[in-house]
Amino acid sequence: MRINQTHSSPVQANDTSGAKKTDKTKQSAYEDRVEDKKSSQVTDSASTEISSRAKDMAKAQQVATDTPDVREAKIAALREQIQNRKYNVSANDVADRLVDDHMRLAGA
Repeated sequence: MRINQTHSSPVQANDTSGAKKTDKTKQSAYEDRVEDKKSSQVTDSASTEISSRAKDMAKAQQVATDTPDVREAKIAALREQIQNRKYNVSANDVADRLVDDHMRLAGA
């Protein structure tokens, strides 16, 4: 296969438009690097905020896990009072609580 070399190249030896394009390309590359640096700075602060929030959430989850769901001491004391027939609730306290719950559920 033979290649015909009679075609001229798009850039001639005395053509300066290629140099201008190179300068613009260098400037554009510099601007892109500056823009990338700005973007990375924004990303870094965002990831720091997320990381800090994640640490707070992990700490809150650990505290919730370590806290017992039931207050064992209070339940044991009430259980003992009931078994010894010393647990006494007044009728007025029960009525007040019923009215309070009804009002709360009714939206008043």
